[in-house]
Amino acid sequence: MSVTRWLNAFGALGVALVLSATSGCTTAPTHPSLVAAQSAGTLPPLVPMRRFVANIDAEGGYSISPDGQRLMWEKTVGLDVGLAVRDVAPGGPVTAYASGNQGRGGGLHTWLADSRYIVYSKDPTGDENTQLLVQDTRSATLAPWAVSAQRGVRSGYAGRGPAGSSTFFFVNNQRDRSTFDLFEADATTRTVREVARSDGSVQSWLIGDDRRLAGRVRQLGKDDGADKAVELLQPNGSWKLLHTVGGFDSYWVSRIDTQAGKAWVTHNMGRDKTALFEVDLATGTERLLASHDVVDLSYAVYPAGSGAPMAHVQVPGFPEIKWLNAAWQRDVDAAVQKALAAKLLIAPPVITRPQSISADDQRVVLRSTGPHDTAELLLDRRTGAVTRLDPVEADTQAFFLPEQPFSFKASDGRMIHGYVLRPKGVNGPAPMVVSIHGGPWARDEWTSARFNTLQLLANRGYAVLRVNYRGSNGYGREHMWAADREYFGRLQKDIAEGVQWAVDQGIADSQRMAVLGASFGGFSTLAQLIQKPHDYRCGINVVGVANWPRVVDNWPAFWRTRHWFARTFGNVNKPEDRAQMLANSPVSHLDKITAPLLVIHGGNDVRVLKADSDDVVASLRQRGQPVDYLLFENEGHSISKWRNRLAMWRKIEDTLTQQRIRFLRTDAAMNWGRAVSSSS
Repeated sequence: MSVTRWLNAFGALGVALVLSATSGCTTAPTHPSLVAAQSAGTLPPLVPMRRFVANIDAEGGYSISPDGQRLMWEKTVGLDVGLAVRDVAPGGPVTAYASGNQGRGGGLHTWLADSRYIVYSKDPTGDENTQLLVQDTRSATLAPWAVSAQRGVRSGYAGRGPAGSSTFFFVNNQRDRSTFDLFEADATTRTVREVARSDGSVQSWLIGDDRRLAGRVRQLGKDDGADKAVELLQPNGSWKLLHTVGGFDSYWVSRIDTQAGKAWVTHNMGRDKTALFEVDLATGTERLLASHDVVDLSYAVYPAGSGAPMAHVQVPGFPEIKWLNAAWQRDVDAAVQKALAAKLLIAPPVITRPQSISADDQRVVLRSTGPHDTAELLLDRRTGAVTRLDPVEADTQAFFLPEQPFSFKASDGRMIHGYVLRPKGVNGPAPMVVSIHGGPWARDEWTSARFNTLQLLANRGYAVLRVNYRGSNGYGREHMWAADREYFGRLQKDIAEGVQWAVDQGIADSQRMAVLGASFGGFSTLAQLIQKPHDYRCGINVVGVANWPRVVDNWPAFWRTRHWFARTFGNVNKPEDRAQMLANSPVSHLDKITAPLLVIHGGNDVRVLKADSDDVVASLRQRGQPVDYLLFENEGHSISKWRNRLAMWRKIEDTLTQQRIRFLRTDAAMNWGRAVSSSS
């Protein structure tokens, strides 16, 4: 389908923002709120798309070496996301390594205990068969060691070896695609040895603070994994049961200190909200360390080597850190004040937490997130010195507004939480994009006003609404399981009522709304267009589920948690459940979709086969409904490569925009305008 057809179909929802007068560029927005903002001179400049989705200047994810002497971080190498290494002392040489991940940032990268070798993950095709590679940072010419590059094999990092060593633990499913064996690799000798073999029931292996195998988590009884056993390795090689975990309980062992005889666990057994506990390994008795009344505890923060957690993090609205260690709290608070005084931070942060810690706990990379800035700071606890590692993005205040938490009471009385983002400089109702998260066992969390895709939409003049509907995690077990068999019903009503809340609050123009989501969010995009056909001018479905029985039938062999899916969606092996799952699938209701639809999928997706999107597109085209289809053959369940992300978001922008931006006046403005146009 042509862009023109899309634009005409979307109608007046389209918004064209105006570049600042200093750039010499003008355009005319069509929506009344944006027209008013333009007249008042409050519309911010239009930012090139590349800065949001493929920023070659971005650097971050700093990690301190165990000896505290070197830093590693992600940066652009050529036109790819790579890794860089330098000494802690500034001004020295930087060595960059191309990871060959073709823009797939955000994967694992970590130091080994010898502070020489780094391990990083790679998923070149998006089929989730992750590879592990080792780079020698003391040799600029030595090619990385592909520890696990077997085709069709999934590997994962499990933990570094003892202090000063070049060994690490990893798992893979080469022997049996349905389970994972444990191995130890030596980066110096480039050798691998098997540590433990799964009997077919092992879901995960636990490495203790002594850097040895300490435990395992096994499935019990049923093939669907309805119950689990957490077991500890004994000196004689036998296994001792620590805890039996119900199929719908959460139990995560985050640290085991075998010498101290303690473990630290986050779980929700016998309670609604996940909390942090200290467990006596000899007796199994627990001591509650931290909990929250409204939300689950997100995670605990630990010192580098061993010992009890020093803080915990949760996100009731804005994220917050609660300290359990007074010395660490004092040092981090002092570092924040020094950073503010030295103008290393734009504004007081919302949260500051340790991101990477040296083996002696004396040098730490802090991640400090504020309303308009996410800074990475290096703190030397011995001297109190603080330096900023990543570049300051001072222009974010001119471009963006921060997201704001909100809540409302659903029609059945349930409290629903979420986040709303408004375009800067715009008063009154604006066109709105409803962005629906995947899962459903996930949640949206607050994000800083920086260069992300939420702010991309806001910069184009859209309000953005995100709803943590029932079924989302993070708000307790009862909220999550309230979505049982309601994924096509009450769950979707939560989203629709959240949209109505935004309209009632004067945030959204009810006549100018679109819906967007990926995975389960893509399913919900289709469900919203089916159930609320008059609410949305268009929808954008990214790798969305359209046929639930087919999705469940074709899951990868290593997914062993189907009991969760059976509880929420139904048991695909029961004829009556299977029939209901099909009835609750968009493929059974595509005749109700009348709004223009953009469908995006990856050819290597193993979670939701592209056949789901193929069926949606074929059906809508057969009925003459406006639908466009972007298929990226070299992607999986996410569209991650820079070139593809640019193509995808350009198409999304075209779908949402009534007219293209035109650049006028000076040659300089024309040149800058072309640069924006080529990346937007």
